[in-house]
Amino acid sequence: MSAKSFYYFAYGSNLLTSRLQARTPSARPVGTATLPGWQLRFHKVGSDGSGKGDIVPAADDDAVTGVLYRLRARELWRLDLAEGAGYRRRRVAVCSGERWQRCETYVATHTDPELLPYDWYRSLILAGLLEHDIRGPMLERVLATPVLADPRRFRAARLRALRALHRFSARRPDLAKALGP
Repeated sequence: MSAKSFYYFAYGSNLLTSRLQARTPSARPVGTATLPGWQLRFHKVGSDGSGKGDIVPAADDDAVTGVLYRLRARELWRLDLAEGAGYRRRRVAVCSGERWQRCETYVATHTDPELLPYDWYRSLILAGLLEHDIRGPMLERVLATPVLADPRRFRAARLRALRALHRFSARRPDLAKALGP
């Protein structure tokens, strides 16, 4: 990696390459990666009042599986802006294949354990998991997450999420009913 690029670990809606590239055009997936000793939660307070993805330290046998991306360093401010208030950037080490890689990720600063994600937000994450063929405990955890119907049915983010999910749902027809709102 050159001094003009950095690695980023995505575990939430940024798993979906097209979503991350809309925010940071240079983003290129390197491969899947695992962050051991952490767990995915949906308790970050979103600007729309719903729960968004977050990671929290957990038991050593827990892990978060996500995607390691490489981005141009000059786009770091764009990623910070996209993640917005309520997250702080944190440096972590993930296992990608047989090697460890230091990278940036985001951890929530404002959480509420009572929150649930909207159905479309969970669908964005599921589309990203399907895109990168991430299965096992991570997929099962996301599928088991209860969701709320977004009261704004025509929210632009919801409609984009549904389109993204449709593109990737053909990869897992066995999950078709569980995937879509």
